[in-house]
Amino acid sequence: MSTSYKTAMHLKRRSFLKISGLAGFHAILVNPVWLTALTGMNAAEALFKNFVTPPETAGSSCYWWWFNGLVDEEGIRRDLEAFKAKGMSGVLLVNSSDGLGGARIPQGAKFLSEDWKALYRFAMKEAKRLNIEVGINLSSGWCMGGPWIRPENAGRWYLQSTLELKGPQSFRGTLPLPGNRAGYDKVFNPPGYKEYIDLPLEQLDYRDTSVVAIRTPAKEHTLTGSRAALLDAKTNRKDASNFAKSFEITDPVQAPWVNSASDEAIPLTDVIDLTGKMDTGGWLRWEVPSGTWTIVRTGHRMTGSKLMIAQPEGDGLSIDWFDKKGVELQFEHLGKVFIEEAAKVGAKPAYFCDDSFEDGFPNWTEKILEKFRHYRGYDAAPYLPVLSGYLIGSADISDRFLNDYRRTIADCMADEHYGHFAALCHRQGMLVQNEAAGPSRSGTICIDGLKNLGRSDLPAGEFWLAPKHEDQENLADDKSYGVSRLDFGQNKVTKMVASAAHIYGRKLASAEAFTSFRHWTDYPGSLKQALDRAFCEGINRIVIHTSTATRPKDGVPGYEYGAGTHFNPNVTWWEFSSPFFSYVARSQYLLRAGHFVADVLFYNGDIAPNLVAQKHIPAALGRGYDYDVCNAEVLLERVRVRNGRLVLPDGMQYRILVLPDSTRMPVAVLKKIKALLEQGALVMGAPPQTDSGLANYPQCDTAIQQLAKMLWKEPVSGKGITVGKGRLFYPGSVRAVLESMHCQPDFEVANTSAWIDFIHRTTEDAEIYFITNRKKEAVLSNCIFRVTGKQPELWDPVSGKRWWPVYQQEQGRTKITLSLDVFQSVFVVFPKVKTKDLPAPAPGIWQRPDAFRKLQELTGSWELQFDPQWGGPTAIRFESLQDWSRHTDPGIRYYSGKVVYRKQVSFRDVLPSGALFLDLGVVKNICRVWLNDTDLGIVWTAPWRVEVTGKWKQGVNDIRIEVINLWPNRLIGDAGLPPEQRRTRTNIPFKKEDPLLPSGLLGPVMLVSFAG
Repeated sequence: MSTSYKTAMHLKRRSFLKISGLAGFHAILVNPVWLTALTGMNAAEALFKNFVTPPETAGSSCYWWWFNGLVDEEGIRRDLEAFKAKGMSGVLLVNSSDGLGGARIPQGAKFLSEDWKALYRFAMKEAKRLNIEVGINLSSGWCMGGPWIRPENAGRWYLQSTLELKGPQSFRGTLPLPGNRAGYDKVFNPPGYKEYIDLPLEQLDYRDTSVVAIRTPAKEHTLTGSRAALLDAKTNRKDASNFAKSFEITDPVQAPWVNSASDEAIPLTDVIDLTGKMDTGGWLRWEVPSGTWTIVRTGHRMTGSKLMIAQPEGDGLSIDWFDKKGVELQFEHLGKVFIEEAAKVGAKPAYFCDDSFEDGFPNWTEKILEKFRHYRGYDAAPYLPVLSGYLIGSADISDRFLNDYRRTIADCMADEHYGHFAALCHRQGMLVQNEAAGPSRSGTICIDGLKNLGRSDLPAGEFWLAPKHEDQENLADDKSYGVSRLDFGQNKVTKMVASAAHIYGRKLASAEAFTSFRHWTDYPGSLKQALDRAFCEGINRIVIHTSTATRPKDGVPGYEYGAGTHFNPNVTWWEFSSPFFSYVARSQYLLRAGHFVADVLFYNGDIAPNLVAQKHIPAALGRGYDYDVCNAEVLLERVRVRNGRLVLPDGMQYRILVLPDSTRMPVAVLKKIKALLEQGALVMGAPPQTDSGLANYPQCDTAIQQLAKMLWKEPVSGKGITVGKGRLFYPGSVRAVLESMHCQPDFEVANTSAWIDFIHRTTEDAEIYFITNRKKEAVLSNCIFRVTGKQPELWDPVSGKRWWPVYQQEQGRTKITLSLDVFQSVFVVFPKVKTKDLPAPAPGIWQRPDAFRKLQELTGSWELQFDPQWGGPTAIRFESLQDWSRHTDPGIRYYSGKVVYRKQVSFRDVLPSGALFLDLGVVKNICRVWLNDTDLGIVWTAPWRVEVTGKWKQGVNDIRIEVINLWPNRLIGDAGLPPEQRRTRTNIPFKKEDPLLPSGLLGPVMLVSFAG
């Protein structure tokens, strides 16, 4: 290893250890997962008690948007008290302007004004009173920047110009400036780019980086053909939208530039550094040697990119993402305001947040050459002509340089921005949350997603709802992101966030949840399937997007954000939302317990950009196993071997390491792999042939080849190659290797037509599986768990109840027949100490759907009571259940809100001995059921039924069902009325021609018995 590389690694290790050392600090301050002490109970019983009634820290958070400062104390108090009452534990305060999606909002208190500061202090005081955690987005709008960011501290693009000279001669002249967008002729996607892309260079703060002369006697010194087609991607100038899939970003930079016999590459000896011979005005004095020379002038301009939907008082240029000065300015001018104003009321933000990177693709910084030497250990200046397609040394050498360049940019973003941001927050006793790995507005921003996220105490991503996400056909694997908001049926970045949390020792994997452009068409029941998908991907802390802060005097639904599921006290169903928040808290509590269980650790190489694909089933692994992905930093600094397992300091462990499909690998990584093998690891991968960079070249290649020859020998069988205590396998079936170790799939489903997803956590006291039916239809299947010798329990996060199922144990696994309704989920828990005083296992409602028997359908008339304030009749009789939106009375057809259904039902038969349920059929969209004046609770998701055992009686039974629908029908009805007659007030109106939504209790409602 070269001295420079050792120095760089030492510096990175020191920085890394500072970050990882905060794990304890993080665990203390944010959502601890230890069990509440419960006298006289074993730990598994305490786990269940805390599952039934989770600690406050397990609750949901939400984005709490203050648009244009249009808030008041009444609204602030109302929101925070409502959040607390429903079981929410935190808010992420975002100050912003309006306009996204055309949603305009009037001006309130101007950002950072004395009026705004007073409102902010009031909010922090109220949050402290209510014990609600407050995080704050450290900008107005997003990403990060403001009026305090000067051009020299803004995001940068590099530019190059050329001048050909014939020598010998004495050249005295001014070098041509680059074009203002030279090399960026295909830009189409960065935010607001049309406002800055074509600004004249004199308005773009152009600055020089270096000037070199290269001998160019022939035309073949530049790239052509297929290699040239990769230049934009390899030089970090290829624009792409956030619709791009991860492989569309990473594949082009991995495609090698292979040397060609026709290449006339420029030897490094024919590169002359002229930087010191040019003055600040571009005037160059040079004695040109004989021959043909091309002078390459490399400089940079600010991109000109500004924040999105920022308030005027906080608007300005986006920061330089690759130099810590930008985030220091942000902290100095804005962060201190939040901290100091909160301190005046004895409060403090829990964390600062940097929202998802959506800033195009900055690719340069003022001190790039200095940073390059720091990270890569050599001078980049002679190689800069490669950025314009010149071949320096060879095609292979040029390719390696570009990999080093991209990695340097990625390292700068991780350390200078996210790492320094974390350090600034920690100095103030605060945490940091970052959506540090996209999905970016430009997918090619040169990041190491895992490394960025690893600099966060609260690594975060996001997941969206498709325009018609309630229709399962729109969520299929083959649908485009625009249709499904998914990549191959899974969320785009959540697996990356979860892997980062696991490999960097973070207990929480966060996500901006439910972002969409669906206005008031979602409700708890429609959100569940998207939430459960994210849970199975490893997310265990959702931040609901979004909850707009509103003033009660502005009416309902009130002013709203142009994107995001509307989730605040103004939605029709807020009154009935508590069970949804309980479901989230119970699930998050268990999904934070112990450690994630994964058998495979995939190393994704040292490329940049470096992204983790959506959760998928790797072909070589197959169904039933789970995995994490790690980067070079974690592999080098955190992975060890203990008892034949790959282990991390925080407790994560894996059975096998799988290497990327690449012929390139840094020497340090290969040496680490050798050490892991000698200590007893299992590793699968092909032998690398060269280093991936130029540090210590060509000796680095020699070292790679010697190590590869030492490790990879022709195997005589499928048992792999013995290396020390470990074994090395050529690429092949990872599954076969695991099975040869008697490591069976962790979870399997016997019904091949079922789509049941899972995630597994392990604690000292229990094995915890979360499983969910991903289909919009009920399924029945044998589910097989890699646990034996323990009695399983079914823990229902909807009800907080548990059951003891019938099960079989064979061949080291447990088989349970399970029936799951539409999008239904359950925790299957295997306590390591058998729960005392359990009833004997019996097939219950989770196992015998055929055991339900209809006793009586509740046909005939129902008495309905609408709220006349919202246009409905005080009382009306429906002779049978019907959809409100099809009623002839416009007061019913356009009604939004709560309606009370009443019915008396006579039951003369003998009550059966089994359990009794009231099955509600179809409900649009949420309801509360009362039987004989007993509250049976809120029903918000499938199965749409309530148990009435012991409450249903012979004789007359009085039934009351309170049903709430959604806002659109009233908004559509109001669209056809004069403004003064409208009952709703909002900035996001519907059209009178828009289709109405089915509403009400649609049934059929039936009394059913379960005779399992």
